[in-house]
Amino acid sequence: MNMKTIKIFELFAGIGTQFQALKNIAKRKNWQPLSVGYIEWYTDAIVAWELVHNNHKDIKLSDFKVDENITISFDSKKPALRPENSKKLINSQYATLLSESRDKHNNLFDISKVKGTSIPKNIDIFTYSFPCQDLSHQGKQKGMNKDSFTRSGLLWQVDRILEEMTWSYLPSEMPKFLLMENVFAIKNAKHNMLYQTWKNRLAEMNYSSYEYVLDSKFFNSPQSRKRVFLLSVHNSHKENVNFEFTDIVANHSQISKVKLKDIMDYSNPTRIEKDFSSYSYPDFKQTNGIIKSHLRDYTNFNSENAIFSDQGIGPTLTASGALSRLKIVNSNNEIFIMNAQEAFRYMGFTKAQFDKVNKWQILSEAKLTFIMGNAIVIPVLEAIFETLEF
Repeated sequence: MNMKTIKIFELFAGIGTQFQALKNIAKRKNWQPLSVGYIEWYTDAIVAWELVHNNHKDIKLSDFKVDENITISFDSKKPALRPENSKKLINSQYATLLSESRDKHNNLFDISKVKGTSIPKNIDIFTYSFPCQDLSHQGKQKGMNKDSFTRSGLLWQVDRILEEMTWSYLPSEMPKFLLMENVFAIKNAKHNMLYQTWKNRLAEMNYSSYEYVLDSKFFNSPQSRKRVFLLSVHNSHKENVNFEFTDIVANHSQISKVKLKDIMDYSNPTRIEKDFSSYSYPDFKQTNGIIKSHLRDYTNFNSENAIFSDQGIGPTLTASGALSRLKIVNSNNEIFIMNAQEAFRYMGFTKAQFDKVNKWQILSEAKLTFIMGNAIVIPVLEAIFETLEF
């Protein structure tokens, strides 16, 4: 039987965990996954996307030219000022990969400059996991108002793009499925009214939606990461294939058998954090699969004091703050801080996929861990994509 090509387009793509999840399940679904483009302005994430999703035998040195249609960010938060003066973009592999993202893989960079007609027709899966920083408890909760100029407010650029597509494309040419992922705080009283407004907008654009609240610890992941996923199907496609939403939660109720010890690498003794050896800690306590204690008299911040036994699962990895530096205790009572390779595996990548990125030594350990802190757990995405019908 011929394989069916499934086309995916990722907004706020990051490293492309959505594309990776689709590739992971493609064989058993008899699908041929195809990325038809993405939108990402954070240059480190673009470089990571290009490395993990392609097989490079050689990466030449070149320049990356920024014009008025391209806005990039070096920190994921604000646009780069005078990027043409950056050494990163001159005679470097880094620059070559940015050029490849534009010229070979249809990266459109800045969502605010993207027209609806720049998005290809007949997309099967259209993802838009917009920034969570202005919603999450870790951030400043500035919100996602339409004219707030916050990063979370970029959701309304998605609204604009989809609306422009409805003006120009036939219903049969619109994306069949849309998928959003964001922090649970989107359902909090402060943000919920705008979230409901967004759901109503999707209905106005002829999409039926179903919300999942999923914790990755129930998807054979050693990480507890609770997120809201909004899956939408265009009603024309829903009728064509008689699609019905699946209750994923009912089929995933057991805490992961994969534990922290299964992803940690203790082979390098120089990684043992000797700075913590002088601090005592009380007995570990287990709560919802996480086995946790805390260093006594280390800091005044509880989250910085937290240590996690590798016999259990771990907490949500974040891009910054204490939970971006997870302290893991092994059976010898040695403390290791989760490194980039382990962070990749924590999010569902394989060691081989990490090696594809890391072998070029273009992105630092800290940058790679930061990218993982903003990523989506791959096994959860796989479970959602498994329910789709074409």
